[in-house]
Amino acid sequence: MSIFKRTHRYPRSANILKSSIPTGRSIYRFVALDLDGTTLNTKHQLSKRNIAAIRSMVEKGVGVAIATGRSMSGIYEHLETLQLPYPIPVLCLNGALALKGTCDGKTQPLFTDPVPKDLVSQVVSLGQETGDMIQFYVDDKVYALPLNEEHQVLMKRYQVLTGHPQTQLRDVKELKSIGQPAKILLLTNDADGLMEKAKNRFGNKLHLVRGSPEPFFVEFLQKGVCKGTGLLKLCQVEKIDPSSIVAFGDGDNDMEFLQNAGFGIAMKNAREVTKDKADMVLPYTNDQDGVGRQIEDMLSEGSLVGCDNLDNGHSLEVSKTKQFEHKTAMMK
Repeated sequence: MSIFKRTHRYPRSANILKSSIPTGRSIYRFVALDLDGTTLNTKHQLSKRNIAAIRSMVEKGVGVAIATGRSMSGIYEHLETLQLPYPIPVLCLNGALALKGTCDGKTQPLFTDPVPKDLVSQVVSLGQETGDMIQFYVDDKVYALPLNEEHQVLMKRYQVLTGHPQTQLRDVKELKSIGQPAKILLLTNDADGLMEKAKNRFGNKLHLVRGSPEPFFVEFLQKGVCKGTGLLKLCQVEKIDPSSIVAFGDGDNDMEFLQNAGFGIAMKNAREVTKDKADMVLPYTNDQDGVGRQIEDMLSEGSLVGCDNLDNGHSLEVSKTKQFEHKTAMMK
C-alpha cells in the first residue's frame, strides 16, 4: 500500500472493523471523499484516474459519499462527471446539510442544522465591523453581499475555487430576508486575523472553520456542527457503520472527519494539523491522483471490498450500535 504509516495520538482500535481474512488487514466497505484539495486537483477538476478508481470501487459494491464545505450547487457538476448508477449521500456545508444526489441533478434532503437565528445577526454585525464580505448558504443556494470592489474580487475568487453560482444581494436587509442559513462565510484578506476576532466574539457559541485549501474566508456553523459530527449523523440516517468507512481529506475542516471514520487518510498536501489527526498520510498530492492511487491499492490488496448487504450500493446496516452511540456521545 503506497502510504506512510503514522503513530496516531489517540486510541483508534475501538472504531476499526478488523479483517477476517488471513492477512490480518482491516476491511472497509465505504469511502467518504472530501473534494477541494483532496479528490479534486488544483484546477478543481476530477482527474481521469480518480474517476476511474471511484467508478471501479462502486462497480465492486463499495459505497461512496462526498463530504465537503461546498453547497450542493457546487457539487452537481462533479456528480454529473462521475455518472454513478445510484444516488449517493452528500454531506454539504461542512456537515450542516446532507442530501442524496444523483448524476442528473436530483436531490433528496436528509437533514440540516442551521445557524441559530440570534447568532446570525451577530455574525452579520461582525462582518460589517471588519468590512469583510458576507455570504449566506440557504438550502442549495449561495447568497453574497458584495458592497465594494474588494468584495467583488473576493467573490470571484471564491467562484473560481468552488464553482458556486452566487446570487448578489443589495443590502443587509435583503440578506436577512432570505431565510435562516445553514452556514455563513465572511470572505476576507486576513483570515487569521478574522479568525481571532471571531473566537474572541463567539467563544464556543459557534463552530468556526478557517478556509481551506485557500485561507481567504472563515466559516460560521452551529455549535457542534462539523464534518466529523455530520459524518456520524449521516451514518445514523443512512444506516452506515462508521467503522467501515475510509475517509480522505486535507484541510482544517477534515480533522474530526478523519478521526470519526474507521480509517482516516490525509493527502500529502494536507495541513500539518490534519495530518496529525490521520491514521495514514499519502505520499501523493491531489495533483498526483492520490485518492485514485490509494483506492486502487486498497481494492488490489483486499482491504476495500463490497458488501453483500449494501442496499443499492449505498446503505450498510449498522453492526456496532453501542460503538456508534459511544462515539456520538463523545462528540457532544
